[in-house]
Amino acid sequence: MLKSFKTEIDTYLLQQPVRFDYLGVCLIRKGTLKFSLNFVEHTLSQDSIYFLSPMIVMQILDCSEDIEMYTLFTDFDFFQKMSLPIYKAYSMEKLGRECETILLLSSRESNRFYEYFHNLENQNTAQEDLMFRMEIIKMTLMLLFYEISAKISGSLDKTNTGFEHKNRMVMEFLNLVSINFKTIRSVQYYADQLFISRKHLSRIVKEVTGKTPKSILDEIVISEAVILLNVSSLSIKDVMGKLNFSDFATFSRFFKNMVGKSPLLYRKQLDKNEF
Repeated sequence: MLKSFKTEIDTYLLQQPVRFDYLGVCLIRKGTLKFSLNFVEHTLSQDSIYFLSPMIVMQILDCSEDIEMYTLFTDFDFFQKMSLPIYKAYSMEKLGRECETILLLSSRESNRFYEYFHNLENQNTAQEDLMFRMEIIKMTLMLLFYEISAKISGSLDKTNTGFEHKNRMVMEFLNLVSINFKTIRSVQYYADQLFISRKHLSRIVKEVTGKTPKSILDEIVISEAVILLNVSSLSIKDVMGKLNFSDFATFSRFFKNMVGKSPLLYRKQLDKNEF
């Protein structure tokens, strides 16, 4: 992650237009930024996010004195190395053209994205042999891209007939999941909310993503569980409560099936690694 203030932007970014060959996600925490994407000028203010897809042309034009910007860059090879589904990156690139790549965030959403960026920065600068480092990076990226996709879905023009129906339905599914995954993990519930059958939802989600709705739900829940266990002082009971697990046995069984070890052992290994 790259953290940029006025001095850095003036020194390194106020140059000629640059074509990007990778994915970039940029969060404006303070101030304003004037720039062009594919030679169309934009001005962003506090709590805005934009992302750069491969082959997009960008140029920074100006910024305010109090600018504070955080930028994350990655590429398709990294997604493959991390065993992250490539469709997440591709969906962002495709959706970005529909949404002009820019999203306005609430203060709460901005804080949430900043936490992801900050966590990725901490893991990126940590020792390479740090226990679970790559797993934390992978799960943080997974949550970040899911939430961006869900946010994009919420800002789409629902009358836009140029956006493929199946992809729209999957993004609406992800949007619902991002809002409700901590309390509702029934595939039937999400099918009902989308006014389609469970079978139809499973078919289109599998076709677009290569995964079942249930596996996506499980991925998001375990990603959130791992992050909560890693980046907070919450007890395992607190984590269970936040994810709406009714008893420890159920949570422990789910966690072990997904991670390969119990949450107790996972937390003990983390604590041991800190010293």
